[in-house]
Amino acid sequence: MKTLATIILLMLSINISLADKVSELAPDSLNALNDQFNKAAADLDAKALVDLYAEHTLWIEQGKPVSRGLKGPRELFEFVTSNKGKVVHTIDHLFISKDETLAVMIGSVDAEIERVGLDATGTYLFVLRPEDDGWEIVTDMWHQHN
Repeated sequence: MKTLATIILLMLSINISLADKVSELAPDSLNALNDQFNKAAADLDAKALVDLYAEHTLWIEQGKPVSRGLKGPRELFEFVTSNKGKVVHTIDHLFISKDETLAVMIGSVDAEIERVGLDATGTYLFVLRPEDDGWEIVTDMWHQHN
């Protein structure tokens, strides 16, 4: 019985230490997603930007009705990349649920599209969920500052 109790305690400590390591890695993997976003934007790769989103993403764009799917992100990123726009996201706040099934990323965006006379800042909010190969954006709400 003593051996069984020792094995159970050992298993619990391994699970706790593994959970701690997963928790430590979650912010790194979310920072990596932000890096992927910025790299795809710098590379003018609309497809790579859209690939960061879930198929049924909730798209909340300033001044427009809420939509679901990839049409909103695709139209925006194709416009930005075809006009050689510069977009950079920074992370200001990052929240991860205790069970790591959901994350919220809030940050700032700088966008410049010289061809159309746009030089703006804004705020974005992503809701993300983990997938096999990292996180995917399931909600994107953004606001351009005046």
